Amino acid sequence: MTHMHHSGCGCLAALSRRNLLGFSLGAAALSVAGPALAAGDAYEAMLMKCIDPRFTTYTWKYMSSRGWENQYSQFNIAGGPIAAVAPIFQEWRAAWEANLDISVQLHNVKRLIGMAHRDCGAAALAYGNRIKTDRAFETEMLGQGLRAFRDQANKRQPQLIVELGIMDLNGNVETVA
Repeated sequence: MTHMHHSGCGCLAALSRRNLLGFSLGAAALSVAGPALAAGDAYEAMLMKCIDPRFTTYTWKYMSSRGWENQYSQFNIAGGPIAAVAPIFQEWRAAWEANLDISVQLHNVKRLIGMAHRDCGAAALAYGNRIKTDRAFETEMLGQGLRAFRDQANKRQPQLIVELGIMDLNGNVETVA
């Protein structure tokens, strides 16, 4: 059965001229004030990490343990920081760079945290299947990728402090220099 709208049905009350005008003015005010308010906020960090759901809670705990609960933005993409530098993911680079720039602009972040993780399928695509069976090779390749990520980020946003880590399957983080 189809409902036919008419002046007495009550469905259209929310769409009165007065309500629409108020809604329009409110939306216009937010579009002007929203970015200005956000730009004044300063957050500690931006986290770049992989989409792997096994690490969602661990990365949240890591960032919270640093005292940054609700004080960081994040960008999640398959491979995380490896995707920002590995040639196989070149098509994604522009999205990452634009997101970094807007996070710096809107949130005034001071730090960029590049967090790779063990047993990463995207890293295996980037560096080969040996990464799945040779922990030393995995550490070496993830470390190289993370350092390239830091170099790239420093060129784009030289004021940022860039910290790097490899998260293990149990949530422990190994710092990469």
